[in-house]
Amino acid sequence: MKKHPTLSRIAIACLMTCSAGVLAANPTYTPGALSTLGKVSHPGTILSSTINPAAGELLVGMDEKVRMGFMSSLGYRLELGPIDNFLDQADDLADALEDEDLSLNDALELKDDFDALLPEFGQSGRLTQQAGFSIPLMPFAFRSETLNGVITFDISAGGMLDARFLDDPIQIEVASEQINLLTSSSFYIKSAAALTASVGYSRNVWESEMGDYNVYAGATANLHVIGLNKQLIALQNLIDDEDVGTAIEDEFSSNTGSTTEVGFDLGLLWTAPNAQIGLTILNANEPEFAYGDIGQNCLELDTVSLQSNCFIAQQVFSDEIALSETATLSAKTIVEGAIYTESRNWLISAAAELNSTYDLIGRESQYVSVSASYSSDGYILPSLRFGAAKNLVGTELTTVSGGTTLLGMINIDLTMSLETIEVDGSEIPRVFGFNIGIEEKF
Repeated sequence: MKKHPTLSRIAIACLMTCSAGVLAANPTYTPGALSTLGKVSHPGTILSSTINPAAGELLVGMDEKVRMGFMSSLGYRLELGPIDNFLDQADDLADALEDEDLSLNDALELKDDFDALLPEFGQSGRLTQQAGFSIPLMPFAFRSETLNGVITFDISAGGMLDARFLDDPIQIEVASEQINLLTSSSFYIKSAAALTASVGYSRNVWESEMGDYNVYAGATANLHVIGLNKQLIALQNLIDDEDVGTAIEDEFSSNTGSTTEVGFDLGLLWTAPNAQIGLTILNANEPEFAYGDIGQNCLELDTVSLQSNCFIAQQVFSDEIALSETATLSAKTIVEGAIYTESRNWLISAAAELNSTYDLIGRESQYVSVSASYSSDGYILPSLRFGAAKNLVGTELTTVSGGTTLLGMINIDLTMSLETIEVDGSEIPRVFGFNIGIEEKF
């Protein structure tokens, strides 16, 4: 019987190997201070122009020429499935699979135990990573007298990784008087790596006679270069840590699809002396991107392990996963609003996504968020911000965030979920994330 590593070592190997390909823009990633503030047009960060294309006009004053980020955003987010002590329970499964001295009674008892446990693994055994960063000096915005508006440029990079557990019942095999436990249970891993280059234009399209009320409009064109990969790694085809990494690398190189498409975002902002309301349509033209296939032409693959993974995907899990698929950046409509003091030092804002969409790795989301912030005018007092967000669909998780701006330039933001799971007797949040960045002071 093949020796199986513990599932904890498999999970770590999957994440380390796949992350190398993922950390390479993620069109669904919320960067910098916006991870706390939400998808709103906030005067304290130039990254607002990446959320609402109309915000650029607000971020570069009439007496200014240029605004830019130095290293605007570097961030990471981890989300765990709702199952306590998953790795410990997975280790017990791995130990049972490795045991070569099972009696028939032992095998029957273990089969009963794990047949009850594996569906829970399949339903809740999941881990998702997100990461992203802005290219230095991006976003970059300048006021054009010729075009009577503000031009913005941005180049960002990032990605996503989603690892799910697919469960299959335990089978008992009797061969040469040896009793083995077998299962086709597998890890199903989807990842998206992207590079996005954007150019936008915004301007004032209406102004009241007194100048107290204005309407701004903007549009952004995004060139997305996106690689999508999915893999099915059966536990029975893994022997040790080295084989785990090799198997994942082999699957990654053979199953990656790369697509280049252009997406368009549209935005409006209405401003008053102490309030503003905005509307954004992201991915208005809904660009599509192709995944690499799995479970296809299995006998043409190079190794027995790859062929076995292919057949398991084709014959065992084809009713649970798509062997061939495309991912669509569906149009998402966002409304936002804020009230603030005349100086905009104190600001309370909220945003709501009016429709649910699926991201590149198939995670459904529809967020609502609220935030409050204080922006310091100087370099000594820090700026402070606090926020909360709720996913109305999918995981339905609630997160809280807090952030500060030090020396007027350095942004640090942390996010965690209110929902927790138990690991080794301790409660930990199901979601944890951070963002750091350096921006030119506004």
